Amino acid sequence: MTYEFDDGSSSSAGSQMGPFINWHARETRDGVITSRSFSIRDEDGERTDITDQFKKPGVCFKISDLGTGWCYADGSPGVAPLWDMNDTPAKFKPQPEDRGDERWKKGFIIPVVVKIDGESVAAVWSQAGAGAFEGLKHLMKSLKGLDGDGEVCLAAMTGVDEITYKKGGTSAPIFTAKKWIEMPDCLKGNAPEIVKANKVDEEVDVEF
Repeated sequence: MTYEFDDGSSSSAGSQMGPFINWHARETRDGVITSRSFSIRDEDGERTDITDQFKKPGVCFKISDLGTGWCYADGSPGVAPLWDMNDTPAKFKPQPEDRGDERWKKGFIIPVVVKIDGESVAAVWSQAGAGAFEGLKHLMKSLKGLDGDGEVCLAAMTGVDEITYKKGGTSAPIFTAKKWIEMPDCLKGNAPEIVKANKVDEEVDVEF
């Protein structure tokens, strides 16, 4: 099975409880999570670094439930972002009109299986911003070289892509897809809708 994917270079939703995964291109303001790392946030807002899980042995991505679209957030603490989701990951909608000084950014949501206290748990990686989206592009590109097909892929973070723009820069995780696997029990019957109620972090969308 080939998953068509549009990275948006050319051309509503429900709610989902966490836990939520985030990629941090730079260190969090409180210094708890370092730069170029992944964290998971529980319902109390506490973050835990889970970068090592992404590196080895890797984590499971439910590719069949990937959603992409445009996200707008003004950075106000506790204010949920706005989403304009694509009808399919195979085709990106035109970027919505900007709202004030903030711009709509490419974003996505995808279920991910991680380990918490030794148990497999379905989490949600829902994020917008250059570093995170470039990481998704690396994942989708790696899938093209993977034999077979399926809905859930085991992939590992095998490096970091340092990206420089005319003004500023960011970093993105590089993924290597390992294999297609059977659907983990924690994902069965679990098809999360696009996040509207995801709390906006202070660090969200700071990359440029």
